[in-house]
Amino acid sequence: MGYPQGEGSDSFDASMKDESYGGQQQYPPYRDPNAQHQNPQYPNTQYQNPQYPNPQYPNPQYGNAPYAGGYQAPASTNTLAIVSLVLAILGLTFIPLLASVCAVVCGHISRGQIKRTGEGGAGFATAGLIIGYVSIALFVVIVGAIVIFAIAAANTSTY
Repeated sequence: MGYPQGEGSDSFDASMKDESYGGQQQYPPYRDPNAQHQNPQYPNTQYQNPQYPNPQYPNPQYGNAPYAGGYQAPASTNTLAIVSLVLAILGLTFIPLLASVCAVVCGHISRGQIKRTGEGGAGFATAGLIIGYVSIALFVVIVGAIVIFAIAAANTSTY
């Protein structure tokens, strides 16, 4: 396969490598950005940090800022509050009356401890109390309904 201009007819002339091509402007020569810049108009272009002393207004010397606190460990959660909530849930599901009564007792004791010591867990204690009381009320209603239906069934005549 031949070249359109023929073998050996190269339009590039090595002697004209620094001249502009096709009327385009050449780029300026590369300068190292890390090299020291010397400008004849301004002999010293190094940035200096001159001190401007002003005896009328001296620079104030500030000390370190006082320690304003930082990360504080969160308040520990009262254990009886967690026990109250767990017992209240057990009172709703597996052990109806016994766990609910224990949840109410633990909830009241933990609320008193939380007020006295400032521990966390007031929400757990309150939830344990509410669920415990609701569980006791449901137990009383269900047992009362069973007793009423049993009495009504016993008094029913077969005539």
